[in-house]
Amino acid sequence: MLALRREEPLPDDIFYAIFEINDRVEQRKYIEALRNAARKLKRITEFNNLFKEYQMDYLQRMKQKGNKTAFTDQPLELNCGEWTATDFGIRMNRYDRSFQPVVLHACSHPVMPVEILKNVDTSEERITLAYYKSATWQSITVGRSVCANTNKIVDALSQYGIEVTSDNAKELVRYISDCVGYNPVALKPKRSINRLGWVGTEFTPYEADIRYEGDPEYESVFKNIGEHGDFEAWKELCVGLRKNRQLRLMMDASFASVLIEQLRILPFVFHVWGESGTSKTVALMVAMSIWGNPKIGGLVKTMNMTKNAIMRHAAFLCSIPFAGDELQTIKDKWNGNFDQLIYQITEGVDRGRARIHGGVEETKVWRNSFLFTGEEPITKANSGGGSKNRVIEIAIDGRLVEDGHWVSNAVQEHYGFAGRKFVEYIQEAGTAALMERYRELFEGLCRLDTTDKQAMAMACILLADELAGKLFFERENPVTVSEAGKYLQSTKEVDVAERAYQMVLNWAAKNPVRFENPKDSNSSNRGEVWGKTEKNEESGAESLVVNKDVLVDFLDENGFDYTAVSKQWAKNGYLVRNSQGKHVHQTKVYGIRSSYVKLSLPADDDNTDPDGFMRVDYQQLEIPFD
Repeated sequence: MLALRREEPLPDDIFYAIFEINDRVEQRKYIEALRNAARKLKRITEFNNLFKEYQMDYLQRMKQKGNKTAFTDQPLELNCGEWTATDFGIRMNRYDRSFQPVVLHACSHPVMPVEILKNVDTSEERITLAYYKSATWQSITVGRSVCANTNKIVDALSQYGIEVTSDNAKELVRYISDCVGYNPVALKPKRSINRLGWVGTEFTPYEADIRYEGDPEYESVFKNIGEHGDFEAWKELCVGLRKNRQLRLMMDASFASVLIEQLRILPFVFHVWGESGTSKTVALMVAMSIWGNPKIGGLVKTMNMTKNAIMRHAAFLCSIPFAGDELQTIKDKWNGNFDQLIYQITEGVDRGRARIHGGVEETKVWRNSFLFTGEEPITKANSGGGSKNRVIEIAIDGRLVEDGHWVSNAVQEHYGFAGRKFVEYIQEAGTAALMERYRELFEGLCRLDTTDKQAMAMACILLADELAGKLFFERENPVTVSEAGKYLQSTKEVDVAERAYQMVLNWAAKNPVRFENPKDSNSSNRGEVWGKTEKNEESGAESLVVNKDVLVDFLDENGFDYTAVSKQWAKNGYLVRNSQGKHVHQTKVYGIRSSYVKLSLPADDDNTDPDGFMRVDYQQLEIPFD
């Protein structure tokens, strides 16, 4: 040991020698010997003050120089600062306030951060920890907040076998933080994502430098997105299949899914329905073979799902189409009316949810098409105009695929090429060119008897049809605007008030006896009286006079709100006002005074014969007339 002299400054070497002693017992003996010598020289205060300064200097040097992790077969070598990281565990030699040496234990076995993932949507980071247990290196990925909180780190890591308790949690948190801070290059954050689809101008999973790091329950779906088999065999198969116009449009709706975000339009529903045995499921598999393996349970889902599961799955797919088979299987869950489902999925935004530990979860969004099959229409006569607007429904008039078994096997052998090439073309073409052509198609469809939202969805599908023909099916002629028009809802079919008005007219026509005078000897009405029909002697216009309570009850039973539809009826000129300009008449019907509503009846058109029967050209009907 170096000698201390009263008249000389305390030498630097005696302090640096302290930190070079690895054995704790020997180090303690050396420090006590120096203290005793300084006490004899009456320089103990000076010694303690200098020892503290040298200790801080040593720690700073260690941070700059640092130790290296020395685990056997470690995934990478990291600068771990003051920590000694070997196969025997992770520890640090420190000194307490009394300058007594203390050993801090972070973990009893090798553990180290090996990767940092930064989510491109939320900018939140997750960290991958490698740890050696059971004679093998394993890994786990957790949120950065887990590794920064002594309580969370115990709960999150101990269940995977990492030896962390409330006693060493603080040290393990510090060790991980030091490793991350001392290795900015080796642990540079990598871009990650927990969904599919567009990321700016990039598209996952086709981007090599964006790492997928999502929920394990969607791992199987993610793995099914990709290429397999022979692209030429797939094209040859689809050339024949696309001769069926309805199946072709289903494929186009699948292609169109990745155009929705680029064109800045809302998601839409494409629903194909018909009786069992028409190969609807096989057609859906063909449409999804564009993107990957279309097996049932993979890219094609059975619709036996909860509402929340549907929303989460849509958010995961994001830009890839959502394919749901046999929609009628969840009919009871929605009380036989899918309006709420249609509204929620076509809004493209899930509702906010609170976190268990406080705060609000990230709001899930999606911009994709929804391909459904079923045995009945997805909208009803009393569906809201918004739901009618957002759905393109096609009734199947025959088999979509002749040999369904062979085709389903073929598309599970050859798939995934077209989707990638389609996306690459979109990236090369740019949004401006696509938007220009989309606007041309949209304006053409708007000239038909349909709504803007119907035209938006169909214009997107027609644009996808043109691009698919250009890229994969060169001999096809594009589907024209006039051809597509027959699959669109007319303005009256979408208008809720118009549908309610027509339903009231049909209701009155089916119950003529309720509008007869029960006092008339020729009348067979022996029950309720709902109203009457009357004719204006001056104009010749006819009106249906209906008891207001009876009318309100009928509308309510069929899902219509009287207040809402009557307002629109007034605008359309269907309501006859009284002398005070009001819509409700206080008048007598067959001697009974009450509140009545007068609806003007439409005049006969050119398609009715003199007896009032409709003349029908059965050659123009899609369904043959026997």
